[in-house]
Amino acid sequence: MSTSTTPSQPTNRRGINIEDAMSILSARAKGGGDNITSKSDVPDKMKGMGQHIDIVDQLEFTKPEAFINNCDCASGGENGNASDATIAKDEEEDKKHETMKQERVKRGAEIQSTLQSMNVSDLLGMIFGAQQERVTTYKLFDEGLSTILCSGNITTYPALCAKVTASFSVLSDTINGVKSSLVDNHERTDIGGVISQLQKHESEKLNLTAALHLERLRLKNSELGVGTDDSGENTLRLLKGGIQSLESKIATAVESINEVLEELRCIAADE
Repeated sequence: MSTSTTPSQPTNRRGINIEDAMSILSARAKGGGDNITSKSDVPDKMKGMGQHIDIVDQLEFTKPEAFINNCDCASGGENGNASDATIAKDEEEDKKHETMKQERVKRGAEIQSTLQSMNVSDLLGMIFGAQQERVTTYKLFDEGLSTILCSGNITTYPALCAKVTASFSVLSDTINGVKSSLVDNHERTDIGGVISQLQKHESEKLNLTAALHLERLRLKNSELGVGTDDSGENTLRLLKGGIQSLESKIATAVESINEVLEELRCIAADE
């Protein structure tokens, strides 16, 4: 996945710049795979096929515009030069993303080539192995956020998001490849349907996890800056309530994932 430009340091040294966090998370959308994006960015044919983090719709009590400062920009002069630089940078990023897409297509073909010679039992074993890797990746993602919350320094978040996104992309490609092999080479549409459910629940979990990260960042900032007034205390209550709601939804998604995995284990036992 592409690396993100290191965000500017927070103006409040005790807090974490939420705009930076939004920018880092949103930047994951262009790299492909298990992305952080919005529903409008996902082609219809790709919906339900992998993991796409929808930050905008999953936030419980906030919208992204609440994070972004209004800009009273003047025209001409330095701003014109800055715009040219921004355009050049965007073009460079687009080239990088196109290269990554091509690499992903190539990787998918290589995965399919490897899977063609595998039997149903071995293919299911790959699903279970990929799920274990997903658990490890989630742990890395959450532990990285905890470190950032303790330090108040978000500069390590781009690298964390890039690493996690790359891992999820490979895992999702592998699982989708296994599904295709089971359906196309072994005519096991029954297993293919179960795997589709697994991918759906994993997508939901990843969406919710990204939203939870943002709410935890906002809560940290509110705890550092909250006063004794009622509005500050009310904000904390809302954020904590939102976090509890997201954690509950994640737990539900995990239960659904485990149910699907148990169904796959039963299928594997009969092979």
